[in-house]
Parts: sequence; C-alpha cells; structure tokens
Amino acid sequence: MIRSKFAGQICLAIISFSSTVSYAQDGNLGDEQINVVKPYQPTLSDAFKISDIPGRDTSVVFIPQMKYETDKVNYPTTYTISPIKAVNIKDENIKKLYHGFIKAGYGTKNTPYAEIFYNSLRSKKLDAGIHLNHISSTGKVKDYGFPGMSESGVELYGSKFLRDHTLKGKVGYDRSVYHYYGYLDPPDQFGKSETKHSFDDVSVGFDFMSNETNKQRFRYDASLEFRNFGDNKDYTENNLLLSTHMAKEIDNGELFGDIELDVVKYDNPVDANETRNIFRINPRYRFELEPVTLTAGGNFALDINEETDILVYPFVRVDYHPIAETMSLYAELSGDLQRRTFRQLSITNPFMESPGEILNTRKKFDLKGGMVLKLDNQVLFQVEGGLKRFKNDAFYVNLPEEFPTTLVKYNVGFDENDLFYVRTEITYEQYEKTGVSLNATYFSNSPATLDKPLFRPDFILGLKGFYNIGDKIRVTTEWNYSGQQYAINYEDGGFRTVKGYIDGNLGVDYLYSKVLSVFLNFNNITASKYSRWYNYPSYRFMAMAGLSYSF
Repeated sequence: MIRSKFAGQICLAIISFSSTVSYAQDGNLGDEQINVVKPYQPTLSDAFKISDIPGRDTSVVFIPQMKYETDKVNYPTTYTISPIKAVNIKDENIKKLYHGFIKAGYGTKNTPYAEIFYNSLRSKKLDAGIHLNHISSTGKVKDYGFPGMSESGVELYGSKFLRDHTLKGKVGYDRSVYHYYGYLDPPDQFGKSETKHSFDDVSVGFDFMSNETNKQRFRYDASLEFRNFGDNKDYTENNLLLSTHMAKEIDNGELFGDIELDVVKYDNPVDANETRNIFRINPRYRFELEPVTLTAGGNFALDINEETDILVYPFVRVDYHPIAETMSLYAELSGDLQRRTFRQLSITNPFMESPGEILNTRKKFDLKGGMVLKLDNQVLFQVEGGLKRFKNDAFYVNLPEEFPTTLVKYNVGFDENDLFYVRTEITYEQYEKTGVSLNATYFSNSPATLDKPLFRPDFILGLKGFYNIGDKIRVTTEWNYSGQQYAINYEDGGFRTVKGYIDGNLGVDYLYSKVLSVFLNFNNITASKYSRWYNYPSYRFMAMAGLSYSF
C-alpha cells in the first residue's frame, strides 16, 4: 500500500510538471493555483529539566573547626668522627729577588741619567737598602743664558721587624743646582758661577709603628724627622717634625687622630731670623649607618710665631653609597693650618732671589664634594668641586728685570684668596694590558690684593695612557695642557700674559729578558716653545735612550 501511494505521488508530480511545461509553451499561465506537497519533517523543541544537584543556603557562612595534633617522636641519630686528611697544595714558585737594579741612559741636550737601587733579600727580621740617583743637562736655549741643571741624591733606609712592632729609619742627602738663565741681551752677560743657585737637603727620620691588625685594639704610628735645607745664598732652614697617628674601634665606630709638633727655624740673611712652630691635634670619629659613613671631628692648631694664635676648625665628612661598590657620593667641610717652608717654595720655583718673610697659610674654609662612579670593572669616573678660602696664600711674584739685562728672578707674596675649582677624571684600565686616563680641572682664583692670580693657570688638561704588547713591549704616553698665566709688567703697571702650552711625552720599553730591558723616551714631541715661568723658556724636543738591569 505504501508502494502504491508513493507511485501515485510520482505520477501526480510527472503530470503536474508536464502540464506546466505544456502551459509554458503556450505563453499564458492564467490564474491556476498549484499546491506542492513535501515529505513531513518533524522538529523537537528544547526541554527544560530540573537540576538534581543539591544546594544550600548561602546566606549563612559555615566555618569548620579544625584541629591539628602532632605526636612527639624522638628520632635516634648516630654519628662518628673521623679525621680529615690534610689537603696537599702545590707549592707556588717564589719569584726570585735580586739585590740590585740599575737604570741608566743618555739624552739630547747633553743629559746623562742614572739610578741605582741595592737592597737586602727576603728576611723576617731585617730589610735594608740604598738608593742613588742623578740627572743633569748642559744644553742651550737659543738667545737665553746658560740653563744648566743637575739633581743628585743618595738615601739609606732600613726596617727592623719585631714581634709586635716595626722600626724604620732613613738618612738622605739631595743636591740640586740650577742657573738663572732668564735674560736675553747679551746671553754671555753673566758667568755660570754668577747665575748658579744650588740647594742642599739633609734629612734623618725614624718611624715606630705597631703591627696590630685587630681594629678593636689600640694602634699607633709615631715618627720623628729632622731636615736641614739651605742654598748658596746663605738661606738656611731647620725643621723638626714629631708626629703620631692613633686609632681604635669604639662602640661600633673608629676613633682616630693625629698629634703633631712642627718646629721650624729659618735663617734669613736679609730679614730677621724666624722661628715658627705649629702644634696641632686632629681628632676624628667615624661610624657607619649603611649606606652612609659619617666622620666628625676637628682641627685644633697653635700657630706659634711672634704671637700665638689658637685656631679651631670643624671637620665633617659624609660618604653615601647608594649602590655598593659602584657609586659613592661624598661631601666634606673643614679648615686647617698649612705649613709653608723655604724648601717647599724652592722646589716649586728654583729661580727665587729671596723668599722674604715666610708665613703659614690658613685654610679658613674648605668645602668640597664629589662622586666616584665605577661604570664597570674597567671604567672609573670621578668628579669633584670645591670652594676654599685662604689667608696668606702663597703667590710667586716676578721681580723687576735687572738692568742692563732682562734677567728675571722671583719672590713670594702672600695674599688672601678664594679658590673655586672643578675637577673630573675618567679612567679605563684592562688589567695590565692597556689603560687610559683623562682629567680636566678648572680653577677660579680671586686674590684680595692682586688683580690677577700670578702664575696660576685657569685650566689644566691631562691625558695618560699605556699599552702592553705581549708582556715584551710597553708603550706609555702623557700629554698635558696648561692654560695661560699672568706675570707683572713693571713697564706699565699691568700684567704680561704667559701663553698656555701643550707638552707631550712618549716612552717605549722593551723587555729583552727578565733582568735586562731597554727604553726610549721622547719629551715635548711637538717641539712646543713655552715657558713655565715668565722669561724662562723650556727645552723643546728631547730624546733619551738607555737600559735597565737587575743583578
């Protein structure tokens, strides 16, 4: 029956299709209604079921009460002690020491150079040695007087190692000879003996110090030094210095300081003789509050001359380490009394005629601060700035030129002075293979009486470097730039300008063996014509070659 019904539906569909086709061929459909019958397609609607998951009233919070208990059980442990075998460490080769070392060379401008060291070898009880040195030059500076010079010295030194102390001693003698060559017309106006200015320096010193390394115990270092200094113009100075340094940790801090007695007798053939003494005590207390280190104390001094002045200055220093071992900031406020001696002034400028009266310099105010930044293990950056106020600051003064020549000599003048400075330095060093250091300093001096800070440059730039090639060849170089300076012009009452200069040096050392090496040095390689002191031009290009030998 199903088959008959399905066959009937097929026939009906065929007949309807035929009729439609036939009618389409006639072109007129009319108003006939056609019903199309399809198979039944049942559909089911979504069902909504009741959940059978149980729930509870969430308006009430139930907090379970839980208890934990542990049973105390002693676990038996057993151990046995066995001796630890000693570890065998391979002995390191102890470097061989040599008794002596000599370095000698010869350079242009007839410049011989020699330096000798002779020392005892390793000892737990005694160390002693001798050091000799000499350098001289008899070259010429075009159109100027004879500029010959020599510096020679000998020093004996020794140390005695005791159980808890070390005793050191030294005795030395230095002799320096210079000539006044600061004149032009005529260059042979004076003989060498007339322009000779020589200095003799004799020193004896002793040092007695404790070997204590425990900072919680009392530590000290006491020294005694006597020095006799004079020149061939009958200026003589005797200096006795007795000083001691003490330190001990107290209450998580360190208490330390210096006590010093400085006695000077200065014989001046022009003015009256002087006796100038200084007694000072500089206590300090330092403690740390990480990352800050604070040091506080004072500088107390008696300036004993014709009258005795009591000077008291504070000392405060703060070190801040925001990044350990990488960045350090610091600030310091202090003041002090600075000793001035005939020896110090003569070493700096040997062309003095007479230093006149010598006064100690009082540093009434000293404020400085800076930063040390370690960029990595090889680069270090430093910067510091400060303001200092001096009473009796020492300035070198050029004297009027001697008639009928242009010979210039110097004296020392003292004036109040305010000094502001900024110094920066960056250093790169790769172990012992290579290294470069660049520094720059700006100065601003404001003397009270002088219109210009005589012979004080306002800018200094320095460059140093070295390069080690295969531990055989070492190349070093040093360049310096100094800004312009001022000297008095007695013709118009104004000032003369001493031009700034560049001085470059280069050195090469070749290590032939462990005991023998040769060296070659070049000075002022740009052959710059400059004067460190007014009317005293320096040598231009110079070269020196030599060797060093250990024996």
